[in-house]
Formats: sequence, C-alpha cells, structure tokens
Amino acid sequence: MSEKEKINSIQVVGGQMNFKHLTHKVDAKTYAQSKARMWLGMINDRMQPKKWLKPNSKGTRVNFDTIASDDALKIALAEYEVYLNQINEEFGLDYKLRATTA
Repeated sequence: MSEKEKINSIQVVGGQMNFKHLTHKVDAKTYAQSKARMWLGMINDRMQPKKWLKPNSKGTRVNFDTIASDDALKIALAEYEVYLNQINEEFGLDYKLRATTA
C-alpha cells in the first residue's frame, strides 16, 4: 500500500437498524410511544433517524446518520420534538423533551 493509500481512520457515518417489536400488528398509540422511546435511544447513542420504513411482520427498519457535531445533535432533537408534539396531539399524550448536560 502506498503512502497515499494508507487509511488513517474509519468512521461509521450511517446505517440501518431494525426494531423487531415494532411490527404492523402493534396498535397505533403503542407504536407511536415505542417509536418515541427508540428514537430517543438512538439520539442518545448519537444516531439521527432519517427514514422510518413501513412496519411489517419483521418489525420496523430505520435508516440513520451518525450525529457528528453539536449542531447535528440540535437538529436531531428538534426533529424529535416535532414528532413528540405530533403524537401528543394525535393520541392525547403529554410527552416533553428535557435536555440535560453532564
């Protein structure tokens, strides 16, 4: 391998996850609540969901990008908050987002 071809680092910049329990058989409210929990877990693990594919008998697949900066984290949290507001209105829930710093 030449000097030019040496790899200095490798980073995961995205991927796809599958949530097996989020199937098409789950009722809409339970699905929305579970999706909210999975979404927050992904953000806490520095993953930003980009596309939630349609649920089927094997679960729900989610395409994601890695959150690499504080700005990207702010965007991910803003998108998540929009979803929380949507399910709060649709299902009469009272989910709120509270960010804490270490």
